[in-house]
Amino acid sequence: MIWIARPLQPLQSVENRPRDSANTMPWLKSEAPPELVALVDRIEAVADAHVEQFSLRRFPSNVGTWALLAHGIDRIEEAHSAYGPNSGHFNAGLINVGRVLPTAIKWIASSAKPPSSLTKRQWTPSIARAAAETFELAREYDGFQTCMPMWHSDRYFGEVISRSVVRFTAPALGRQRQVSAFLKGLRPLAGEWKAPPRLSHEQTQETRANFQNVLDQTRKRGRYAFSYFDPWTLWSELLPEYIARVRGITRRPDSLSLGSYTLGDFKTFYASLLAICAAHEHLCFAWGESQNQYPIESAVMVRSASNWSSILSSLSGLAETACAAMVSDLTFGRVGSFALHVNPFVELDNSTLNIALAPHFPLHSAPDENILRVCSQLRPTDFDKTSLEKQFEMVSTIREREARYSIEERVPLPKPLPDIDMLAVDESSSTVVIAELKWIRKTLRPQEFKERDREVLKGITQLKSIRDFLVPHPEHPNSIGKLPKSLAEYRNVHYLLIARDHWLWIEAADGIAIVEFEAFLRGVSHSADLEAGVSAVLSYEWLPVESRDFSVRYETAMVGGVGMQSEVFYAPYN
Repeated sequence: MIWIARPLQPLQSVENRPRDSANTMPWLKSEAPPELVALVDRIEAVADAHVEQFSLRRFPSNVGTWALLAHGIDRIEEAHSAYGPNSGHFNAGLINVGRVLPTAIKWIASSAKPPSSLTKRQWTPSIARAAAETFELAREYDGFQTCMPMWHSDRYFGEVISRSVVRFTAPALGRQRQVSAFLKGLRPLAGEWKAPPRLSHEQTQETRANFQNVLDQTRKRGRYAFSYFDPWTLWSELLPEYIARVRGITRRPDSLSLGSYTLGDFKTFYASLLAICAAHEHLCFAWGESQNQYPIESAVMVRSASNWSSILSSLSGLAETACAAMVSDLTFGRVGSFALHVNPFVELDNSTLNIALAPHFPLHSAPDENILRVCSQLRPTDFDKTSLEKQFEMVSTIREREARYSIEERVPLPKPLPDIDMLAVDESSSTVVIAELKWIRKTLRPQEFKERDREVLKGITQLKSIRDFLVPHPEHPNSIGKLPKSLAEYRNVHYLLIARDHWLWIEAADGIAIVEFEAFLRGVSHSADLEAGVSAVLSYEWLPVESRDFSVRYETAMVGGVGMQSEVFYAPYN
């Protein structure tokens, strides 16, 4: 996890540590002394009991949920003012707020008072204080939600720090630690593998004029609120830009079926949603600048489900039924929702069907990746069909990027051996790449790591069986017309597992290695030939380096007088 830097919290006095030195060592749960297991269980139980008393529980659930979202926006706007919208600090803060809010939203849904019939939502000192307290409690508890499942599944070591604090550590050193940082979005800050700079988008003169026209017609509704009519001209002006943005960051084809709509439909829908979100976010910011008071009561967009579907249908040109299905799919709480970047719509109550939206989260999300996550949980049969096309899409992307080389896909081997997913040949450097391709959905919760890791390890097992066949039978690819000559006649033969989105470190051995898809693409396309490209990728210089590109610190989270320490990754943002 990446958090905006904050001072380390002091540990409790070492004088309170248990005397038994065996209990102070790091242990996996399955091997730990009973005293350590009992201590962790007690800390977990105390923390779980304490969060049941969160401050917003005394408010109606719809009011508490709205207030929590408004507080989250307030936190995001503070980071925007302090660091700017294109900074690493701002992006890290946005990610973390998006992780914390769902925890508290679930508390409210299960334990707060029944929804209120009042439609006016007011930002009073009492609700502002309760929202802040609930957010801070959820922020501290977030570490418990991550570390405790990892401890129970033997993926984290536990170590006694005091009678009320336990430290959790991931058994990751060297490359695996670098991979962990890579999967958190950290990249080298210098050199040829440096991440490209974030692009800023300037408004056109016409767009600025349209924004000003809407602002001129806004009306003040108290100290913390303002209102405006639906700005269709402004939305329509913004829409082409967001259609281009969505198409620029999505990686799957429009024809992909997601059930009752296609991915192409979803891209159009999401671009329309982004246009509405961008307009509202900027109007709130501009109003706050002009009034010296951010309109916190108006920051959260609240509409009925039918109204959301209607305006998105009118703006996108899609059928209202399709838009209603997409709004429903993106509504938090349907199945396994874990982040507002994935499920940005939040239902406030069942009676009025009001749905709230904090516009910042859709504006900083990966649309196709997120809807596929949703589809995998709501419609696994449809998702399984999309998964069958992943390897083809990876090969197609490589082939489009690298027309210099001969690339074959799904090269058959004698049964029961697996097919070769991709075979790439460069005659000029006498190089062959034999690759297994794994595009594995990113994890949303700690419990998913084992299954995702198993998929990666399965690819390594498949690659070993392919190599064990081809080494004594190098003529096979030539005999079926996939190579112009025997494999034994090439100077360089590489067996690679090329993984996308989720992977783990596996030491290279016997010519088998693991690399990340985007790194492979970049390394090969920036090199003189295939051998040079593979060599560049196998240098692993594209992985971030600790102390240069990131640092790791132990942070302490306290809930109800008990606590846990865990490793937090930091980027050295300016």
